[in-house]
Amino acid sequence: MAFNMNIARAAFAAAALAAGSQAFAAEPFSGPYVGVQGGWQQDKVRATVRDSESTTTGRETSSGFAYGAQLGYDFKVGESFVVGAEAFLTGDTDKLRWAVGPGQSVSFDGGRSFGLLARAGVLATPKTLIYAKGGWENGRFTLASTDAGVTERASTNRDGWSLGAGVEQMLTDNVSARVEYRYTKFNSFGNDDLSDGASARVNRNRIMAGVNYRF
Repeated sequence: MAFNMNIARAAFAAAALAAGSQAFAAEPFSGPYVGVQGGWQQDKVRATVRDSESTTTGRETSSGFAYGAQLGYDFKVGESFVVGAEAFLTGDTDKLRWAVGPGQSVSFDGGRSFGLLARAGVLATPKTLIYAKGGWENGRFTLASTDAGVTERASTNRDGWSLGAGVEQMLTDNVSARVEYRYTKFNSFGNDDLSDGASARVNRNRIMAGVNYRF
Protein backbone atom coordinates (compact mmCIF):
# COMPACT_ATOMS: atom_id res chain seq x y z
CA MET A 1 0.00 0.00 0.00
CA ALA A 2 2.82 2.39 0.92
CA PHE A 3 4.56 1.45 -2.35
CA ASN A 4 1.42 2.31 -4.35
CA MET A 5 1.12 5.65 -2.51
CA ASN A 6 4.73 6.49 -3.39
CA ILE A 7 4.03 5.74 -7.04
CA ALA A 8 0.95 7.96 -6.95
CA ARG A 9 2.88 10.81 -5.35
CA ALA A 10 5.67 10.49 -7.96
CA ALA A 11 3.17 10.48 -10.81
CA PHE A 12 1.41 13.53 -9.39
CA ALA A 13 4.72 15.39 -9.00
CA ALA A 14 5.76 14.56 -12.58
CA ALA A 15 2.41 15.77 -13.92
CA ALA A 16 2.67 19.01 -11.93
CA LEU A 17 6.21 19.60 -13.20
CA ALA A 18 5.14 19.03 -16.82
CA ALA A 19 2.20 21.37 -16.42
CA GLY A 20 4.46 24.03 -14.92
CA SER A 21 6.97 23.70 -17.76
CA GLN A 22 4.22 24.16 -20.34
CA ALA A 23 2.84 27.15 -18.48
CA PHE A 24 6.22 28.91 -18.65
CA ALA A 25 7.06 27.92 -22.25
CA ALA A 26 7.52 30.89 -24.59
CA GLU A 27 4.48 31.74 -26.67
CA PRO A 28 5.35 31.70 -30.39
CA PHE A 29 5.94 35.15 -31.92
CA SER A 30 5.40 37.07 -28.71
CA GLY A 31 8.05 39.10 -26.87
CA PRO A 32 11.65 40.16 -27.54
CA TYR A 33 14.17 38.42 -29.79
CA VAL A 34 17.73 38.78 -31.04
CA GLY A 35 19.29 37.10 -34.07
CA VAL A 36 21.73 36.97 -36.97
CA GLN A 37 21.17 37.05 -40.74
CA GLY A 38 23.04 36.52 -43.97
CA GLY A 39 22.38 36.17 -47.69
CA TRP A 40 22.50 37.70 -51.17
CA GLN A 41 22.52 41.42 -51.90
CA GLN A 42 22.29 43.23 -55.22
CA ASP A 43 22.94 46.95 -55.73
CA LYS A 44 21.73 48.65 -58.90
CA VAL A 45 23.78 51.83 -59.32
CA ARG A 46 23.15 54.70 -61.73
CA ALA A 47 26.18 57.01 -61.77
CA THR A 48 26.70 60.29 -63.60
CA VAL A 49 30.08 61.94 -64.28
CA ARG A 50 30.20 65.58 -65.43
CA ASP A 51 32.99 67.75 -66.72
CA SER A 52 33.16 71.06 -68.55
CA GLU A 53 32.35 69.47 -71.89
CA SER A 54 29.98 66.56 -71.33
CA THR A 55 27.79 64.51 -69.02
CA THR A 56 28.14 60.72 -69.07
CA THR A 57 25.79 58.27 -67.35
CA GLY A 58 26.46 54.62 -66.60
CA ARG A 59 24.30 51.89 -65.08
CA GLU A 60 25.82 48.89 -63.38
CA THR A 61 24.72 46.06 -61.10
CA SER A 62 26.82 44.36 -58.46
CA SER A 63 26.04 41.41 -56.21
CA GLY A 64 27.66 40.23 -53.02
CA PHE A 65 27.23 38.70 -49.60
CA ALA A 66 25.33 40.59 -46.89
CA TYR A 67 25.52 39.78 -43.17
CA GLY A 68 24.31 41.29 -39.94
CA ALA A 69 22.22 41.12 -36.78
CA GLN A 70 18.75 42.15 -35.65
CA LEU A 71 16.89 42.96 -32.44
CA GLY A 72 13.11 43.11 -32.24
CA TYR A 73 9.87 42.70 -30.36
CA ASP A 74 6.64 40.99 -31.44
CA PHE A 75 3.10 41.46 -30.14
CA LYS A 76 0.50 38.77 -30.74
CA VAL A 77 -2.91 40.26 -31.54
CA GLY A 78 -5.71 37.76 -31.04
CA GLU A 79 -5.13 34.21 -32.24
CA SER A 80 -3.85 34.84 -35.76
CA PHE A 81 -2.10 38.21 -36.09
CA VAL A 82 1.35 39.47 -35.09
CA VAL A 83 2.73 43.02 -35.18
CA GLY A 84 6.19 44.15 -34.17
CA ALA A 85 9.24 46.33 -34.67
CA GLU A 86 12.83 45.45 -35.55
CA ALA A 87 16.19 47.26 -35.59
CA PHE A 88 19.04 45.86 -37.71
CA LEU A 89 22.68 46.41 -38.66
CA THR A 90 24.25 44.85 -41.77
CA GLY A 91 27.45 44.91 -43.81
CA ASP A 92 28.17 43.70 -47.33
CA THR A 93 30.88 42.86 -49.85
CA ASP A 94 29.47 44.91 -52.77
CA LYS A 95 32.12 46.72 -54.84
CA LEU A 96 32.23 47.65 -58.51
CA ARG A 97 34.13 49.80 -61.00
CA TRP A 98 33.19 50.73 -64.55
CA ALA A 99 34.26 53.04 -67.39
CA VAL A 100 31.86 55.82 -68.30
CA GLY A 101 33.92 57.59 -70.97
CA PRO A 102 37.44 58.00 -72.44
CA GLY A 103 39.82 58.20 -69.52
CA GLN A 104 36.93 58.33 -67.04
CA SER A 105 35.76 55.70 -64.58
CA VAL A 106 33.59 55.43 -61.49
CA SER A 107 33.95 53.05 -58.54
CA PHE A 108 31.26 52.29 -55.98
CA ASP A 109 31.55 50.66 -52.58
CA GLY A 110 28.50 49.92 -50.42
CA GLY A 111 29.24 49.91 -46.70
CA ARG A 112 27.24 49.32 -43.55
CA SER A 113 23.51 49.93 -43.28
CA PHE A 114 21.13 50.11 -40.34
CA GLY A 115 17.47 50.84 -39.90
CA LEU A 116 14.20 50.46 -38.06
CA LEU A 117 11.37 48.43 -39.57
CA ALA A 118 7.79 47.66 -38.61
CA ARG A 119 6.28 44.31 -39.51
CA ALA A 120 2.86 42.69 -39.47
CA GLY A 121 1.86 39.15 -40.26
CA VAL A 122 -0.65 36.37 -40.07
CA LEU A 123 -0.14 32.92 -38.55
CA ALA A 124 -0.56 30.26 -41.22
CA THR A 125 -0.12 27.69 -38.42
CA PRO A 126 0.52 28.27 -34.70
CA LYS A 127 4.26 28.13 -35.45
CA THR A 128 4.45 29.62 -38.97
CA LEU A 129 4.27 33.38 -39.56
CA ILE A 130 3.86 35.02 -42.98
CA TYR A 131 4.69 38.72 -42.73
CA ALA A 132 5.33 42.02 -44.51
CA LYS A 133 7.75 44.65 -43.24
CA GLY A 134 8.83 48.16 -44.08
CA GLY A 135 10.42 51.30 -42.73
CA TRP A 136 13.52 53.48 -42.66
CA GLU A 137 17.08 52.49 -43.63
CA ASN A 138 20.36 54.41 -43.71
CA GLY A 139 23.26 53.31 -45.92
CA ARG A 140 26.95 54.26 -46.08
CA PHE A 141 28.41 54.63 -49.59
CA THR A 142 31.74 55.57 -51.13
CA LEU A 143 31.86 56.90 -54.69
CA ALA A 144 35.07 57.70 -56.55
CA SER A 145 35.51 59.47 -59.89
CA THR A 146 38.71 59.06 -61.94
CA ASP A 147 39.43 61.43 -64.83
CA ALA A 148 42.78 61.55 -66.68
CA GLY A 149 44.48 59.68 -63.86
CA VAL A 150 43.20 61.95 -61.11
CA THR A 151 40.85 60.31 -58.58
CA GLU A 152 38.46 62.14 -56.28
CA ARG A 153 36.74 60.10 -53.58
CA ALA A 154 34.17 60.82 -50.89
CA SER A 155 31.80 58.90 -48.62
CA THR A 156 28.27 59.78 -47.59
CA ASN A 157 25.33 58.44 -45.59
CA ARG A 158 21.97 58.26 -47.31
CA ASP A 159 18.49 57.59 -45.97
CA GLY A 160 15.97 55.47 -47.82
CA TRP A 161 12.80 53.44 -47.48
CA SER A 162 12.59 49.67 -47.39
CA LEU A 163 9.79 47.17 -48.10
CA GLY A 164 9.78 43.39 -47.91
CA ALA A 165 8.07 40.14 -47.00
CA GLY A 166 9.00 36.78 -45.56
CA VAL A 167 8.11 33.65 -43.65
CA GLU A 168 9.31 32.66 -40.18
CA GLN A 169 9.07 29.22 -38.58
CA MET A 170 9.42 28.29 -34.91
CA LEU A 171 11.95 25.44 -34.59
CA THR A 172 11.78 25.11 -30.80
CA ASP A 173 10.03 27.06 -28.03
CA ASN A 174 12.76 29.71 -28.20
CA VAL A 175 14.40 29.46 -31.65
CA SER A 176 12.92 30.49 -35.00
CA ALA A 177 14.28 30.61 -38.56
CA ARG A 178 13.17 32.89 -41.39
CA VAL A 179 13.68 33.73 -45.05
CA GLU A 180 12.76 37.14 -46.47
CA TYR A 181 13.09 39.46 -49.46
CA ARG A 182 13.56 43.21 -49.05
CA TYR A 183 13.85 46.11 -51.49
CA THR A 184 15.41 49.45 -50.51
CA LYS A 185 15.52 52.71 -52.44
CA PHE A 186 18.08 55.22 -51.18
CA ASN A 187 18.01 58.96 -51.76
CA SER A 188 20.26 60.07 -54.62
CA PHE A 189 23.73 61.49 -54.00
CA GLY A 190 24.27 65.12 -55.00
CA ASN A 191 27.49 66.80 -56.09
CA ASP A 192 27.54 68.72 -52.83
CA ASP A 193 27.78 65.41 -50.98
CA LEU A 194 30.38 63.60 -53.05
CA SER A 195 33.37 64.30 -55.26
CA ASP A 196 33.24 67.01 -57.90
CA GLY A 197 31.41 65.95 -61.04
CA ALA A 198 30.02 62.63 -59.73
CA SER A 199 26.58 61.60 -58.49
CA ALA A 200 24.79 58.30 -58.02
CA ARG A 201 21.52 56.60 -57.15
CA VAL A 202 21.27 53.16 -55.54
CA ASN A 203 18.42 50.64 -55.41
CA ARG A 204 19.05 47.50 -53.36
CA ASN A 205 17.59 43.97 -53.38
CA ARG A 206 18.21 41.41 -50.65
CA ILE A 207 17.29 37.79 -50.03
CA MET A 208 18.25 36.99 -46.45
CA ALA A 209 18.00 33.99 -44.14
CA GLY A 210 18.08 34.46 -40.39
CA VAL A 211 17.86 32.74 -37.02
CA ASN A 212 16.28 34.38 -33.95
CA TYR A 213 16.46 33.51 -30.28
CA ARG A 214 13.26 34.47 -28.46
CA PHE A 215 13.17 35.29 -24.74
